[in-house]
Amino acid sequence: MENAIIISNKKTPTIRVTKQTHWLANKRPIAAADKGLLQKAVKQRRPKSKNYEDSWGYVIQATRNNGFKWYDRQNKALIFFGRKKSSDSRLVVPTFFAEPKYLAQVLDTLQKELKTTKTIIKNVNVEEITTFLPYGFRAYKDNESWDSFARFDDQTYPQQVINLDSLALHKGGPYKNLRTALHKNPALSIRKYSSDDKEKVLDLFALKDGNTPDSKDKTMGMYYTSHALYASADVDKYVICDKTTGGIIGFTATSNISPKTAAYVASIFKPGIKVASVWGIFHTLLIKHQEKYKYMNLGGCETEGTYNFMRRTFQPEEKIKKTHLVYDPSK
Repeated sequence: MENAIIISNKKTPTIRVTKQTHWLANKRPIAAADKGLLQKAVKQRRPKSKNYEDSWGYVIQATRNNGFKWYDRQNKALIFFGRKKSSDSRLVVPTFFAEPKYLAQVLDTLQKELKTTKTIIKNVNVEEITTFLPYGFRAYKDNESWDSFARFDDQTYPQQVINLDSLALHKGGPYKNLRTALHKNPALSIRKYSSDDKEKVLDLFALKDGNTPDSKDKTMGMYYTSHALYASADVDKYVICDKTTGGIIGFTATSNISPKTAAYVASIFKPGIKVASVWGIFHTLLIKHQEKYKYMNLGGCETEGTYNFMRRTFQPEEKIKKTHLVYDPSK
């Protein structure tokens, strides 16, 4: 990489970078202003996107462990990086706007610079796998997985896209499970999240992990560490409250993808109140329908049980299957 780097493909202009330091200047910290950068990239590259990974809510959650971005203004390339854990040196690309050849060139540079030897590319469309293979990418080997319980992490089961027009009506046999839950009419209300709700919401995350709000291990649980950032994130946030006590029993969040589609990026409810969670999700989705969104991507799932619960309750119109690839030019 010390010499000139030439990158050329059919969809991007040829560029020439003569110094490695100049090339590495494309690596930058992720900032709040990057929400606009992401939305601009989606508008230019995937203007009708329904992809969960094209939402700001997903990007900031997926890059919470030592994340950074690669932004090449000249080449209109935007690549987001994270890690599975803060202590894990391997790189993870949750979403990107770059051709496979360019992406491989970037990964070569960063793996040498950061002294890591493996990068996992998440959320690749199954039908596009062959376009990556000539540039050093491969599928998981038989003995590889994200973890032992979910081979492709939260994309082990497909992303589910629901039609909000149909959901708002929720008529007919397919919506029987949803109507049964709603007919129980729990005494709940939903409103927009405010900064005054932060501590109560964080306490809710701790409870979901089985920790008490005053526990010294409160911040160490899985739900807390993966959702705490949403309390101050630039996404659309809501709290579900018990009308009797006024207490917060649920937190939900959505994040825009494209003009007609949003992503459902967070759903945390007090343990043991399944009917309330269905009510809270449904009324969050109704708010987005009232805001003129037509589709909501509920995301993928790690477990078959969660996948089937969402499928049977909210009746997806479309399922988007994604996979992971590994950058391994030595294969």
